[in-house]
Amino acid sequence: MTKSLTYSIALFVAFATFGCAKDVAEKAAAPAAETKTPEAAAPSVTPAPATAAAGDSDAYAPLSATPELDKAIADAKVSGDKKKLAAAYAARGDYRTNEDAKAGQRVKYRAALSDYRNAIKADKGNEQATAGKTQIEQIYTMMGRPIPSVEECDKVSETGTYKP
Repeated sequence: MTKSLTYSIALFVAFATFGCAKDVAEKAAAPAAETKTPEAAAPSVTPAPATAAAGDSDAYAPLSATPELDKAIADAKVSGDKKKLAAAYAARGDYRTNEDAKAGQRVKYRAALSDYRNAIKADKGNEQATAGKTQIEQIYTMMGRPIPSVEECDKVSETGTYKP
C-alpha cells in the first residue's frame, strides 16, 4: 500500500471516529436497535478519560496556538519569497492535520485545507501542499460530504474555531 493511500485511510478513520460520520453511524445502528430489548438497545457510554485531548472528545475544539509557524508565514510574506511562503503554509497545514491533538476534527481539517490552498496559491508547484489538499478533499468526498468552501476554511483558520 502506498504511503499516500495509507495516510488517506488513516484520515478517513479519524473523521469517522471523531464524529464526522456520526449521522451515518446512527442510521446504520437504528435498525439493529429496534430489534433489541430496551436494555440491550441502551448504548454503553464510557466517558473519555480526564487526560484525553480536547480534539479526541470534541469535534469543535479550537485550534492550538502555533506562534512559530505563524511567524514563519509572516516573515515569508515580508520577504516576498513565494516558495518560502508556500513552504510555511504547508508546514502549518501539516501540523494542523497531523499533530494538533487538541483541536477538533471539524476545525483542524478546515484550517489545514485553508493553509494548503494558500500554499498552492503562492506556489502552484508545492507538492507537499498539493498532496495535503488532495488527501483532505478525498476524505470529504469518500464520506459523501461537500468540500468546505475557501471562505469557510479561511474563517476557521483565522479564528481558530468552527461552529456550523
